[in-house]
Amino acid sequence: MDQSERGEHERNKLRGAIAEMTLRMSNLSATGEADSVATRVEMLETSWQALMPLIQIDAEPTRRDCPHCHARMRAVASRCLYCLGKSAPPDHETAGAA
Repeated sequence: MDQSERGEHERNKLRGAIAEMTLRMSNLSATGEADSVATRVEMLETSWQALMPLIQIDAEPTRRDCPHCHARMRAVASRCLYCLGKSAPPDHETAGAA
């Protein structure tokens, strides 16, 4: 299986998982269904657990306080998004002090 086929296979798995989530979510509000609400919620949670590995969400980036306005900014940023103040990332500051 070449790279494009593998990518298409992964996209198809993601599409299937999203379709499953859509179905489970629509079933939560369905009335007159034989399944209890608890059973429908459990099926939705199972579908969610199958979807999460396919999304491949990156970890939240580490953050630090801006030395000027104290807003939260990415640790590797050299400029604050809020006040535009310049700030060297912590690794750069310690390397310059050594």
